[in-house]
Amino acid sequence: MSGISYFGGAKNFVLENTAFNTYLSGIDALQFLYEHAATGAMHDSDERYPPPLCHPGTREVIIIRIKNWYGFQTRPNKPIMWIHAPAGYGKTAIAGTISKMLEEMEDLDFSPLERPPSENSPARFIITIAYQLAMAIPELVPHIENAVKRNPMILRKTLETQILKLIVEPFEALGELDAMPNRLVIVDGLDECIKSDQEYKVKKEYAEDQEKNQIRILNLIYTLQSYHLPLSFLILSRPEAWIKQHIQSPEFERVVEMVDLYALGDHLNDTETYIRAELSRIAARIEGAGTPARTDDEWPGEDMLQTFVKMTNGHILYASTAIRHIDSPYGDPRALLENLIHGDTHRNPDLAHSSPFSALNELYMQIMRSSPESNRTLMVQVLEDISACHRYFSPRIGFHRAVAILDRLAGRVPRQGFRAIRCLHAVLRVSDGPNPNDRGREFSPFIHSSFHEFLWLEFKIDRENGRKRILRGCLDIMSKMTPERDTDEDHFRFALRNWPLLFDDIWSFDGAEYLEFMEKMLSTDLLACSIKAHAAQGSPDDIFSMPFPHMGAYKPGSLNVMVPQLNPRVFESEPLIQQAVAHVLFAVEASVVYFLNQAPDVWPPSFNEVVWRFMYEVEGRTKDGRINPADNDNQVILALRRSKRDHPEHIITLAQEYEDNYITQFL
Repeated sequence: MSGISYFGGAKNFVLENTAFNTYLSGIDALQFLYEHAATGAMHDSDERYPPPLCHPGTREVIIIRIKNWYGFQTRPNKPIMWIHAPAGYGKTAIAGTISKMLEEMEDLDFSPLERPPSENSPARFIITIAYQLAMAIPELVPHIENAVKRNPMILRKTLETQILKLIVEPFEALGELDAMPNRLVIVDGLDECIKSDQEYKVKKEYAEDQEKNQIRILNLIYTLQSYHLPLSFLILSRPEAWIKQHIQSPEFERVVEMVDLYALGDHLNDTETYIRAELSRIAARIEGAGTPARTDDEWPGEDMLQTFVKMTNGHILYASTAIRHIDSPYGDPRALLENLIHGDTHRNPDLAHSSPFSALNELYMQIMRSSPESNRTLMVQVLEDISACHRYFSPRIGFHRAVAILDRLAGRVPRQGFRAIRCLHAVLRVSDGPNPNDRGREFSPFIHSSFHEFLWLEFKIDRENGRKRILRGCLDIMSKMTPERDTDEDHFRFALRNWPLLFDDIWSFDGAEYLEFMEKMLSTDLLACSIKAHAAQGSPDDIFSMPFPHMGAYKPGSLNVMVPQLNPRVFESEPLIQQAVAHVLFAVEASVVYFLNQAPDVWPPSFNEVVWRFMYEVEGRTKDGRINPADNDNQVILALRRSKRDHPEHIITLAQEYEDNYITQFL
């Protein structure tokens, strides 16, 4: 959350054991929803430009099937359609095409609602739908506004309560629901809905957390349809076992129409249509550029085209990835296509055609081999660093800038990393045009997740190695930090912000290496580093996605972020680690105190959230609703008490902004 106080205009607060009243203006109410919604969820949002769409003349069977189900003005017999298919069969393009097609039918007064996989938090699902409904149906606006005015904390309530207050009751207030035109809610990428907006789970809980959140989204959709509102739901996902099992349960089965995209339509014909058009475009580019002709025949020729089509086995992701590889700014497309089809002497035809996935892996291998052999070790190292650290960056970072930071931290010369991977433009988002309107959570360098999985399986890309390499670079930089030192350079800012996350994400260390890291931490002016990290956080040009500090930095003993997750008992046996943890605890808390001792109007932009995150950790240590006695003398608690005494209105507002009464209860 930003440092904006959403309750800056609130009044009539009474803190001591009584309720409080707030009021938000109509404009503020919608703005309040906007700040919490996944605004990239609309298919035509700038974040998703260019929007993924089906190539003309493809996927016509499934498009007709969806149109026949939806029924336009009349509601479908089953309010939910679930389309499932393996990775790479164009589900997102189908969702985008349906959105665009229905939106253009103005006579139907239709506005599609969509939640893309990049907005992967159940916590924002209902808020996003409510906001889009307010934009699509003007008559709903005053009723949704009133729901927020009456209780601005509605966005922190259970999602089931949000459904009732932000969607169901506003619809019911309109009356005559049967006469209203139907709206379609498109939920694309349900299988990619992974984490909540809370702290990242440890790896052993990842799968359980993933399943739980995806099932919760399904249950929310089921609840919404049960109110018989003028809403239908189109869900697109991979056929994950837990999703399939839940949808096939008796209560779901009666309201869901299931469609197996893999079994529907002529995928090979669709892929051929796409390939013909793209190769024609590339041929025209070659001719327009004056590239010397290699034969008198028209390129690529029918035989080569048909061979290419058969190689795809109807897998559109394979085809689109191969086209990007062929359409290279660094080589001759004709030679690249020939090499793809004929030139790889190591190719195993049986493997390549056994399934679309093995064929895709063989294509990825071909792309990797396009790099000179002398370059591959460095290429793999750079990919390791990107794989390890991409989630620490904001989407606005831009590919070149992110790689430049990792180059500096890994000890590579400037631009060495990008030169090592420039042949991978077919599988990496190497565009250097960061989008300032992108409201996604993380920088996503891989065009498709299957390439990331391929690197792990075939090249043994080890994120642990990448994180350790970058952490070593961070600690080297931090060891030179002083209160006077300028930190405007990107790699300095990365080190100051992300060292706790790197420690948390590394599961195990070599003993000698780990002790070396601890010694490096003890030699660092960590207080100066933490103050500078707070000061830069939340600024308009902030290029990092994760808040500082990681909440694990506040934890005592073996629970601290510094202690390896796979060997917490090492804390008890090694005095050096105990000293390092104590050093971290003191520094991160003292940096909070540094700003609390100043007036709130000079606090850094995101400092309110820093205070809340600290108090959230303190609240987790309470017993029977009482503060842990050891925390009574904590330096941050004492500073907060002074701040409450000197600036009570600010602490009150902060407490209500985060709906956390313990912020005032414990002070």
